[in-house]
Amino acid sequence: MRFLSKIIFINSADKSLKYAEVDLDGNVHFIGTQGVGKSTLLRAILFFYNADTQKLGISREKKNYNEYYFPYRNSYIIYEVQTENGKFCVLSFKSQGRAAFRFIDSEYNKEFFIDKDGKAFETWDKTREVLGKIDYTRIISNYEEYRNILYGNNKGLPNEFRKYALIESRQYQNIPRTITNVFLNSKLDAEFVKETIIKSLDEEEVKIDLTTYSQTHLKDFETNLNDIKKWSDRNIDKQAEKVITTYSALKYLEQNKKVLAFQLGYSLRNVKEKQPIEQERLNTELIKRDKVQEKLNNLDADFDKKKGEIQKQIGVVSEKLKDIKHKREEYATLKIETILERVTKRPMLDLEKKNLSEEKEILTSKFLEIQQRYEAQLRQLENQLKEFENNKQTEKNTANSSFLNFKEILNKQYELIYDEIRKQYKDELDTATIKLKQKEKDITDSIIKLSETKYKRFYETEILNFKTEITTVKSAISKADTEFQQANNAIKNIKREWELEEKNIKADIDRKIERKTEEIDKFNNKIVAIDAKIENSKNSLYGWLNENVPDWNETIGKVIDEENVLFQQDLNPKKISETNLNFYGISINTSEINKNVKTLSDLQNEQEDYKKKIADIKQSIANFNAHANEELEKLKRKFHPKNKEQKEIIQNCEYIKENSKNKLDELNVCLTEFENKAKIEQKSAIEKIEAIIAKLSEEKIKLEEDVEKIENSITKANDTKKKEKETKIQLEKEKLSIALKHLDEQIQLEKKNVNAKIETIKANQEKELDTKGADTKRIGEIDLRLSEIGKELSFIESNVSVTERYKYDKEQLFDKEDEFKNRKSSLEKQLESESEKHKQQKEKLIQELGKQKEEINTIHTRITGYEKDLIAFESFTKTDIYQSVEQYVSSFTNEHKTGYNCVYLVGELNLTDNTITKRYVELQEAINKFTGNFQENNLFSFKVKFTERAEYFDFAEMLKEFVDENKISEYKTRVEERFAHIIRQIGRETQSLIEKEGEISKIISEINNDFVARNFVGAIKSMELKIDKSSNTIYQLLVAIKVFNDEYAFNLGAPDLFTSNGTPNNNERAISLLKQLVKEMSVSKEKEITLSDSFELLFKIVENDNDTGWVEKLSNVGSEGTDILVKAMINIMLLNVFKEKASKKQKDDFRLHCMLDEIGKLHPNNVKGILKFANDRNILLINSSPTSLNATDYRYTYLLSKDNKNVTSVKRLVRKITKMETSGNA
Repeated sequence: MRFLSKIIFINSADKSLKYAEVDLDGNVHFIGTQGVGKSTLLRAILFFYNADTQKLGISREKKNYNEYYFPYRNSYIIYEVQTENGKFCVLSFKSQGRAAFRFIDSEYNKEFFIDKDGKAFETWDKTREVLGKIDYTRIISNYEEYRNILYGNNKGLPNEFRKYALIESRQYQNIPRTITNVFLNSKLDAEFVKETIIKSLDEEEVKIDLTTYSQTHLKDFETNLNDIKKWSDRNIDKQAEKVITTYSALKYLEQNKKVLAFQLGYSLRNVKEKQPIEQERLNTELIKRDKVQEKLNNLDADFDKKKGEIQKQIGVVSEKLKDIKHKREEYATLKIETILERVTKRPMLDLEKKNLSEEKEILTSKFLEIQQRYEAQLRQLENQLKEFENNKQTEKNTANSSFLNFKEILNKQYELIYDEIRKQYKDELDTATIKLKQKEKDITDSIIKLSETKYKRFYETEILNFKTEITTVKSAISKADTEFQQANNAIKNIKREWELEEKNIKADIDRKIERKTEEIDKFNNKIVAIDAKIENSKNSLYGWLNENVPDWNETIGKVIDEENVLFQQDLNPKKISETNLNFYGISINTSEINKNVKTLSDLQNEQEDYKKKIADIKQSIANFNAHANEELEKLKRKFHPKNKEQKEIIQNCEYIKENSKNKLDELNVCLTEFENKAKIEQKSAIEKIEAIIAKLSEEKIKLEEDVEKIENSITKANDTKKKEKETKIQLEKEKLSIALKHLDEQIQLEKKNVNAKIETIKANQEKELDTKGADTKRIGEIDLRLSEIGKELSFIESNVSVTERYKYDKEQLFDKEDEFKNRKSSLEKQLESESEKHKQQKEKLIQELGKQKEEINTIHTRITGYEKDLIAFESFTKTDIYQSVEQYVSSFTNEHKTGYNCVYLVGELNLTDNTITKRYVELQEAINKFTGNFQENNLFSFKVKFTERAEYFDFAEMLKEFVDENKISEYKTRVEERFAHIIRQIGRETQSLIEKEGEISKIISEINNDFVARNFVGAIKSMELKIDKSSNTIYQLLVAIKVFNDEYAFNLGAPDLFTSNGTPNNNERAISLLKQLVKEMSVSKEKEITLSDSFELLFKIVENDNDTGWVEKLSNVGSEGTDILVKAMINIMLLNVFKEKASKKQKDDFRLHCMLDEIGKLHPNNVKGILKFANDRNILLINSSPTSLNATDYRYTYLLSKDNKNVTSVKRLVRKITKMETSGNA
């Protein structure tokens, strides 16, 4: 036997209970004046059972349970529980501000919690230390977990907790709930008992929400029917089509506006990213252009410099060649070849002279004095001649020097004259040259411009935009084609999947209905068989026993063969003795035979059960159909949005393709026009520039002729002066020649005189030598030859400078003539090459410069475009349109890549927005016209009043879907099925209440049986409860609707239920019932129908000779004590029923406590009786009253009192060993 055997308080009850032990292993009576703590003890015991601080009857103005019962850290309440295996404790204490539990596998020992000085342990650590090896659990702070442990709901619980269970049950919830209700409720009437029983059935209360029906299901019934007729009678298709068409266009515009906003964001980012890049490129290209321009300028300067240098070198070489010609002529005049030949003979002449002189010396050595004397005379004459020649040579040198000075001075003079001539023509030449240079520059600039024009892309922005837009449109068409095909395929797949799932659902429901139909057939066969049995039983032994032998099924029925004997007719049964219970002289204990024989009522009940099962099956079939419809509706909700989405994609794709193809044609025409226009304008521009270049070239030729003319004039003037200079030089040269000739003549004359004298001296010498015997002939020959050699050597000597000069000129000029000619030719070719190279480089640089300028213009155009984009965007941000698309502008992705610039996109956005505004006005007008056909509360839930833009859009979207899916037909069907569904729902919900009535009837029957079986002999002779029909009008209507639903379960939901094609009586009956329900709900204030409303509970008490009859309230049954007694008995029976229901296997193995008030008002005999009444059901009573009049009737009587310090003492007055305790201990 398991039960709560003791409760111990330590430092509890708002500090008033320092320590108290209360035994609970029997009936307990607490006595004491008001306020001493009787209720405190009772609530602590109740908390053991319900573990719910909110259901202890503590008023809000008082301290809560946790604060009151556990004021200290070492405040404890210990519950000791007795089991068949010993005892365990439940320790209750405060943890983290609320009551918590530990289970301890030991009986209570004071030393576990209190030290030797009588002080409670401050912490659990000390208790744990004292417990030693005794098992204990972790802290249980979850009250649900605590109750599961206590009542043995072992699902999910570790094994360690199972030994701490009072019982083992998963359906224990009614026990703590009933104990709580008994303690908290002082009144006892039908409503209290009803609520107690109802709460014990399930955690969740069964009820019908009337608000749902009055405000939802049955609202605007007749209005809805009228709306369908209105739609059918009025021609509003065109109005709806106008709304849909306008909305589709507006939707496309809205989507396009969104795309344009995304593209604007992308384009803006592109501008911000590329602007600094393009600016840097522009700077780079400007530097490149300047470098090319500088190269071009330097090219001309370098060429002019090179040209001047080459021309200068050509001039030098030309002068050399002129000198060669002039000198060659001069040397030819001198007969330089003869001179050179004679000069080459000088060494031979010198040798010959030496040899002759030596020979002469030998011939004259004997005549040395003569020789020396005449030689002295000859030397004197030679010296005189030499001196004369030197003087004359000095004069010649002076004359030559004077000529050279003259020539030099004249050259200088004429250089000045040349400079003056150049000065005279300088301004004119400079002007002509500047004009020529400017013309050349103009030509160069024009050529550059021509290059720019050739590379320039006319209407580039427009053409690029058209090409970009064409690409975009083609991409949109391609994408639309792809999405169109994908959507078509998706629709096919959705349809296939939808049909497959729909087929499966229908097949599944058909199988289920088929199985249920088979069950109906089986039960019908059983009903027929029972009917046959009942019919045949009238003349059989079975019929006779039912009429003549009470409880025969418990005696003879257990030993009779049912098939061959019991229902056999013509057996002529009869009673032999009223008191003889033997059978053919044999008496047996039939209670040991485990056989059940069905009585007539059993068969009838069985038959009713089969009928109920058939009804249930029919309801199941109806439910199956309803469920199938729900599943099909789910399928529709699942696939319909997908299908709708794909259809919208197709519609949108078709719209895009149609618009895009038209736009593509326009764009191609525009592109062709601009491309042709670009070609024409480029060609025209090139022709104009080429004409300008041709004209400038002609002007350049004329300027070149002018420059050449001026230069020729300068050359002519210079040539005249050069001739004049040459004439003067020639005249002076002739004078010099004359002077030199005269000097030469003087020298010759002097030589002649000297030679004559020499001849005379030599003749005298020869004569004298001849006289002296010398070989004068030979000496004369030698002298003659020496004279000739002397003359030749003198000639050679006089021409040494000429030959030296010739050798120099030959080496420096004549020998290099070919080199000079080649050099001149090379320089001329070099000049020509440099000119060609200059021309090519210049053309290349001009082309490059043209490209550079065109690139700069292009970049500059882009930068200007970027600046315009930024300005356009900045202006756009200040508009209301921007506010509506800002989120898209800032949330673009790379998928929104576009070639359009911001200016274009801003313009398109403004245009699109204006178009949207116009279309929106058209949409408003179309919607307002359409909705004017309907009232505000219409069947289709069409809005008829609109204020916000979104409301118009939502309505148009809804209407589009409504028309596309032909929802009018669906609404017709829905209206026809809706109220059938309501009837079915009412039937189901009402059936749920009726089913619960069966459970309640069973409980009440158990209570009645329990009273009959275990009533104590006292004033109460009879006590009975019964269920009566509900007096609630709404519930009665709900039951009537349920009956209608049962009758037409297979017809409900058919499309003709609420139409004129159906059975009129059924239609009218269904509508009438629903109308009555609506009327009653509108009159009544009830919001719901609960299980309590579905029946009336009546009491019937017979006290002595006083019969109350069937009443709802227990008052004035008899004396006040009798009323209390009846209330106590009913509470105990309620608790017993739920106790046994919770654990049928262990119903006699555990005890509960029931706390009852006002027990002190009972007569002592009745107290003893009620205690026995409770104890017979393994329920211990704990009562409280101010005084004790019958202490011996309780096992424990405790006196509660308080001292002047408000400390409560609990003193046991009586401890009685009862028979129940004795049997329990046994």
